[in-house]
Amino acid sequence: MDTDEFAGSKAEALLDAHVEWVLARLEGQALQAELERRIDWLLADAAKLRLADVISVESVQHTAVDYAVDMKIGGAIPALVGDIAVALYEHPAQERTTLEELLPDREFEELLDKLLEMQRLREEVIHQSVSNPVFANLVAQLLYSGLRGYVAHSKRLAARVPGARTAMKLGRAVVDRAPPRIGDTLERGIRRYVERNTEAGMQASEAYLHDAFESDELRQAILDFWDDNKHRSVASVRDFAGQLDIEELFVIGYEYWQRLRRMPIYRELIERGVDVFFENYRDATLTDLLEDIGVTRDMMVRDGMRFLPQVIEALRAKGLLAPAIRRQLEDFYRSDAVSTILD
Repeated sequence: MDTDEFAGSKAEALLDAHVEWVLARLEGQALQAELERRIDWLLADAAKLRLADVISVESVQHTAVDYAVDMKIGGAIPALVGDIAVALYEHPAQERTTLEELLPDREFEELLDKLLEMQRLREEVIHQSVSNPVFANLVAQLLYSGLRGYVAHSKRLAARVPGARTAMKLGRAVVDRAPPRIGDTLERGIRRYVERNTEAGMQASEAYLHDAFESDELRQAILDFWDDNKHRSVASVRDFAGQLDIEELFVIGYEYWQRLRRMPIYRELIERGVDVFFENYRDATLTDLLEDIGVTRDMMVRDGMRFLPQVIEALRAKGLLAPAIRRQLEDFYRSDAVSTILD
């Protein structure tokens, strides 16, 4: 039906009436009743449909990969997230919230006990840490420092013994007249001694750390540390890292994530996660799925009424609501089917 034929026709009159009818159902208490009715219809149909009836694992995998891996993120998003991070960093709630409120004693102890139970991880971390060259250098430096301290201490003790000072002077005179090779030999001997004992010290350190983690003393020491600090505010811990540090850490993390999402493992893990989801819910009805996720009818109605009135009122105030409804209906009322019925 063309525009001239439609204007003033019964079809246009029906369209106008239909638009007004819809508008009336989007006002006041009628809106909630309409929302509840439509949600009930959807849930009744959802109870008759299985997940596999309405969607395939391949389509979900492709969608997840498209958004998680392939989607290009505009420059405004990282900047926005950075601004949010700064705002959260400066939020006054951190001044009035304590560590204990974020992590109560019971949850802290459960987390600590679980970490202490992870024996294989603990042993590997200790072994890798003790085997690190930095740790070996630390042990060597401790041995050197110990030898120097021992020699210095021995000299102080010897100075207090009658006749010892004279003997030390005589010994020094003998050493001074000795060939330089003797000094080099002593130095090499000390170095070999330190090298041999460095390895032994590292092994002893590893054994000590294993024993410490197995003992109750370490657990109690950590709990005591927690008791001493749990009353501190979140802001006091936050201040260990400045605002600039937080911003730079975010940039580093974002760049790492950008690289990570291009790695094959990222895509493969997403696809495998979707597979497992479908293995568990392929034959479940959509209502069962919503129930397991924790989405209830009351939640749908509540959230709908939280946003819909404001959206509808904004569209109405801008003069956009009625035209939007009209666009949805007009093609039908202009169709030959309606024209045939009315004729």
